[in-house]
Amino acid sequence: MKVLIDISHPAHLNLFKSVVYKLSENKEEILVTILDRGKLYAIVEKELNGVDKVKIAKHQGNFFSIIFEANILKIFSLIKLFFKIKPDICISAGSFTCGFVCKIFRIPNIQFSDDPERKLNFILEKLTSTELFFPPIIAPNKKIKNFNALKEWAYLSPDYFTPDINVLKEYKLKEKEYIFVREVDTGSLNYQKQQKNIIATFANLLPESYKVLLSLEKKDTVNLYPSNWIILKEPVLDIHSLMYFSKLIISSGDSMAREGGMLGVPSIYCGYREMKANEILINKKILYHVDYLEVPDFVINIFDHKMTIPDQRELRNNLLKEWDDVSKFILKTIYKY
Repeated sequence: MKVLIDISHPAHLNLFKSVVYKLSENKEEILVTILDRGKLYAIVEKELNGVDKVKIAKHQGNFFSIIFEANILKIFSLIKLFFKIKPDICISAGSFTCGFVCKIFRIPNIQFSDDPERKLNFILEKLTSTELFFPPIIAPNKKIKNFNALKEWAYLSPDYFTPDINVLKEYKLKEKEYIFVREVDTGSLNYQKQQKNIIATFANLLPESYKVLLSLEKKDTVNLYPSNWIILKEPVLDIHSLMYFSKLIISSGDSMAREGGMLGVPSIYCGYREMKANEILINKKILYHVDYLEVPDFVINIFDHKMTIPDQRELRNNLLKEWDDVSKFILKTIYKY
């Protein structure tokens, strides 16, 4: 069986990585198509060594590139590729471009998504997918199905992720004595309406008694942040272990905020997006959507034990019992075809 897996974001790599390994073990023929975006190709090249892969389009962070290069040109590139390789099935994380080409070639296209708030994308995903899978945040129907987890659980479940405390040595950190901060680039369509460098506006108001690790997507803005913050250089060897052992996570991007919650670390999302996927973790009192102006006071309340924080291991073990194994779910769906 020829399986094409389309990756346009690092989160998609994490979602499908275990699936790719298992398909390889089963001697399936795999091709990974990768959007040429930042360091994404280099990361995939490192993580999926030995798997056939190809750059399929560009994403340069501006509006023209997003619309024309990453979508319109990508469709034509995929058409050319499909004539050459003729895949049997395609898997993606809400890639309607790949789905559109699959429609032309009458190839099953399975999409996994968690963002119905992006109305146009949601409509295109429904139109171009054979099956479209969501967490239990919208009602299922003939086309849309549910899986009982969030996408990030595919790689953060205790069955797939074991934190390594040795990663702290490189940064001279101690467990639970530092804050992990993520500042996203607002150049994507998801974040074009969000204020730029939002965490920089309150960075100097965070407790000075804690070291801060900063994952900064746009490195040319580094001067906006305190000089004593530790800047991570991507790709980071084990970023999720650095998140796991932190005292608190603050993120202006929704994906890493959810990751923090699933790692059992109190996580503050200070971006502008209202998302049903976030609400699942908000209801478990491990993710907090906080207006950026209120973040410093909110942090102090957490550190002064004025809020009840779930036990990290207990929360993760409860999720393990409650949620699906996402990677096994994806594999089962593939082999159904």
